[in-house]
Amino acid sequence: MPVMTQSLATTLYRGFIGRCPRCGQGRVLFAYLRVMPECLICHERLGHIRADDGPAYFTLFAVAHVVVPGALWVEQAWSPPMGPFVAATMAAALTLIGILLPAFKGATVALMWRLRLKGDEHQGD
Repeated sequence: MPVMTQSLATTLYRGFIGRCPRCGQGRVLFAYLRVMPECLICHERLGHIRADDGPAYFTLFAVAHVVVPGALWVEQAWSPPMGPFVAATMAAALTLIGILLPAFKGATVALMWRLRLKGDEHQGD
């Protein structure tokens, strides 16, 4: 097993910006959320890593912590009409989800790569 020479923060940052966790040059995702079979630069295998639902949970956690306080603040400050307010809040939430989901998926794949996980490990017996 090769010795890790980069920090965990570097690995997570590379994944978050959509780059290969090993070299930082190649892409980790293609077609929005699909994991590259391997890095086109360093040829590190990535396609076997399954992030499953983790990135979705992390994304919803982050987006909810931005949108809910913002919506509460707008409601208290201006008391806008309910229809346009809900539409604008949903649009903001969906936009943030669309932007952050690939970043969190890349970071999750990078973390799993760093920990040598594939996503098919079993716990217990």
